[in-house]
Amino acid sequence: MNTPISNDFAGSGIGNDDGGHGKSDAELAATSKEAIGKLKKSAAETASHLKNAAASVSSDAKDYAGSVASNAAGAFKDAVESNKTAGADAIANIAHSVKDAADGIESQSPQVASMVRSAAEGVERISTDIRDRNVGELLDSVTKFAQRQPAAFFGVGILAGVVLTRIMRSSDRS
Repeated sequence: MNTPISNDFAGSGIGNDDGGHGKSDAELAATSKEAIGKLKKSAAETASHLKNAAASVSSDAKDYAGSVASNAAGAFKDAVESNKTAGADAIANIAHSVKDAADGIESQSPQVASMVRSAAEGVERISTDIRDRNVGELLDSVTKFAQRQPAAFFGVGILAGVVLTRIMRSSDRS
């Protein structure tokens, strides 16, 4: 029952170093080296194409984002400009109401009426200033005021918040 073990599987391609193609080890190594070289070159070209495509997509995305941001900023500025006049008119109406109130207390307290009237004239100047300037100029003025008078700016912000809250509550009731 002892059978001799043989590594010779001729014709099957198993166990032959030449892969059954009749090539020597040197030829197989050269062929493998050539295939690896082609594979490396192909991978490098693919990586280069991917890199260029990614750069192109990135550039396109940046351009698109810039365009969207520019369009949004333009739309916001247009909306602010169109509503600026309505805001200036509302401020002017407040100034007129304050002047009417000053007229009502003139006989009882002329000094208080004078101070109220002076404040109303200041509000009217603000209304005119808002109406006559563009949004960029208004923002520059507000920024400069905030830098010169931070406490006053903070106080005006709180006062404006209180006034807007009351206006909104009164409009909800009607």
